Amino acid sequence: MASAWWDGGHKAIALIAWERLTPEERAWVMERLELHPTKAELYEPAFKEEFANAEVSTEMRQRWFFGQTAVWCDLIRRRDGYPNAAEINPKYHRGEWHYTDLPVFPNAQAKAQMKAVDIEPVMDWKPGMQAPHEGFNSMHTLQRVVHELSDPKSDKAGAAVNLCWLFHLVGDTHQPCHCAQLFVPGKLESGDRGGNSIHVFGFKNSNPGLENDVLHSFWDSLMNGSKNGITDIAERISPLKQEPQLWAQAEKLAPITDPRQWLREGHALAVSAVYSPALLARLAAVEPVNNPGPGKSDKVMMISMPSGALESYISDARKVARQQVVTAGVRLAEAIKHCVKASSK
Repeated sequence: MASAWWDGGHKAIALIAWERLTPEERAWVMERLELHPTKAELYEPAFKEEFANAEVSTEMRQRWFFGQTAVWCDLIRRRDGYPNAAEINPKYHRGEWHYTDLPVFPNAQAKAQMKAVDIEPVMDWKPGMQAPHEGFNSMHTLQRVVHELSDPKSDKAGAAVNLCWLFHLVGDTHQPCHCAQLFVPGKLESGDRGGNSIHVFGFKNSNPGLENDVLHSFWDSLMNGSKNGITDIAERISPLKQEPQLWAQAEKLAPITDPRQWLREGHALAVSAVYSPALLARLAAVEPVNNPGPGKSDKVMMISMPSGALESYISDARKVARQQVVTAGVRLAEAIKHCVKASSK
């Protein structure tokens, strides 16, 4: 499963949350992040590289740490390229924690035909729960880290790692491809892995850094830019503040704190926006082919769309992404506030 939002989106969500926290709440987060067990490997070198040893205010440092915390879970996916990667990756990386896929079908007939996969994964978590056979998913992990961060007795270094998962998974759960996968009889019998098995010609020309036409990657890239440093992200958030409807909707949704409800919202967006009627119509007209990626053996669906339909799809996706990033930022702030308050009792 691919990562969600890439650096641009995850950092934007973190900075939106940062702006909604009090100085005391920010300090609570930073007190834990300063004790992060991989601070020397995945915080300090990147901080020095971005600011080139320039004088940085305390406020800017906090903002940067929030952004880095949001992408830490993707950084540790790699087994090399940073100090102690060979130890850090197996110790902390858990790919299955990044998503919870609910099934999507192109129509009622397909749904009835594929009853065997029309099931929901286990999503409830309780303290002491043993991992299911397929491992914990994003819903289990979100519930767990909120529970542990809310414990006044929690270890602060361990809390720093939990904060990374909280920041990241709030973002992941608001990327619709991390909430659903499409099943199509005779074509995608095992699901499309959250859009990773669908290629749409023309996507890779739509966003900086997007080097393929994979549906999932396209959605990941929607809030990315050619540069994704903390000042670049702050500039990218600024225009969002001129769209009051985004914030009104986010405030309306903020009281919904159950991540399982966030997942269902994301699934609904996958049904309406990711697997749009136009995209499904094109999928119906093609057959699976061998994956063109190097070393890949699984089958994929490769489709094209008329230029007008493609432009409309991309425009609609950008609208969804802007709303989801703002909503995720507001909800992340509320989750942090909850943990701060609960841990102080």
